[in-house]
Amino acid sequence: MAEPDLSCSVVIPTSDRPDELDRCLAAVAAQDYPRFDVIVVDNTEGNPETERIARKWKARYVRELKRGLCRARNRGALVSSADIIAYLDDDSVPEPDWLTGIAAEFRDPQVMGVSGKTIPLKVETDSEILFSKVRGEAYNRPDPLVVDRNTPYWFEICGFGGIGPGCNMAIRRTAFEVWPGFHERTGRGTPIHGGDEQYAFFSLVDRGFRVAYTPRALVRHPFPPTMETLRRRYLGDLTASTAFFTMLLVEEAGHRRRTLRYLWEAMRGKERTWRGTVKERPRLVSPVRYALALFIGPFKYLQSVVVHDPG
Repeated sequence: MAEPDLSCSVVIPTSDRPDELDRCLAAVAAQDYPRFDVIVVDNTEGNPETERIARKWKARYVRELKRGLCRARNRGALVSSADIIAYLDDDSVPEPDWLTGIAAEFRDPQVMGVSGKTIPLKVETDSEILFSKVRGEAYNRPDPLVVDRNTPYWFEICGFGGIGPGCNMAIRRTAFEVWPGFHERTGRGTPIHGGDEQYAFFSLVDRGFRVAYTPRALVRHPFPPTMETLRRRYLGDLTASTAFFTMLLVEEAGHRRRTLRYLWEAMRGKERTWRGTVKERPRLVSPVRYALALFIGPFKYLQSVVVHDPG
């Protein structure tokens, strides 16, 4: 059982998806954890339907006008006074004991970040089946994991998707006193478009803390429903990956050698034993489109530097 004295805020960034938000909030309302509140962060200029849905479920409604998922996450942490800030995507559907599973990992005072197990909302269409083969191992690890700087491959595990997705994670609030928060030039709504949760876990461990993954904290999340959306998602992820690598190479000089080694090993097709085994990697796009998506990434990084508003 989780520590009952740890209060939690469930922060849900959202952008013009009231139906998905309604479903998510219904699942959050069914949590068995004794002490939590809910904060909906509207990452638009304000959607009356989003506000109505938040009020319907007695969630606190705040707005973050500057676009970017990580800006919204940081805004949610700023207005919370809880011990744990637990994050969901607006289309996530947590199981009733999700928050209990998340909070249990924070009994270790050195754990500053936690991610949980994420499984598909459904697997019916061809695209949902294919996505589970391409990305399923990063969402559905069977065993718990705790990582710190003494863990073999800690940099690779944290930085390249070995902890878990951002649609199911939590940060200890006191981390924000010594950690700058989520990198606001990463994640959805930015040119880099990804790397947000990876950079968060990496930067926490790099500061000497621990992060954890627990299969006890279970969330269901939609997979791309059509082949068109799957290919678009796949190409976007490829571009985001090289944009993120470029950011690490430019901005994390102390880890430049490890980043280059990871890239070299990836080009050689080295299997990542810490990530899990994928039996099949189906080809979703042509080699030309694949290469073009990778090529665009560094330019997206440069765009993020040019357009970023530090205010």
